[in-house]
Amino acid sequence: MPVTLDKTPRSFTVLMQQGTVCGVLLTPDTEEANDELAMATGFGDCVDLFEVTAIDGYAASIRAIAAHDRATAIEDYIDRVGVTYGAARTVYRDCRTWARALTPEGRASWLAHGLQDYMPLKHFALIEAMREHGEPTT
Repeated sequence: MPVTLDKTPRSFTVLMQQGTVCGVLLTPDTEEANDELAMATGFGDCVDLFEVTAIDGYAASIRAIAAHDRATAIEDYIDRVGVTYGAARTVYRDCRTWARALTPEGRASWLAHGLQDYMPLKHFALIEAMREHGEPTT
């Protein structure tokens, strides 16, 4: 009898502290259980919860790390420029759209311009787009 792996995406709750994954759990089915989980982790060592959809715990942790990095880049932009979260999120989406619209050669060219020093949010969006397309980022 052949064995097949279940590739159905499921909802995972990833527990993180300062960008490091502390644990990966299946997201509880009920809102009450989800609230209890949030309350319990709020008093422990893991302070950030990221709910992601993935096929397994490893993929969930990768998605949560990306979400954490994105949130950190947006918070950094807010601190540097002094704008609201909504405005910073709009700038991030615009940067992401710009980076995705470039050709692979265009993205590589912009990476060589040193965006990280003077436009870190745009640089972050560029790196994300390159990773999505499997392009080298070094």
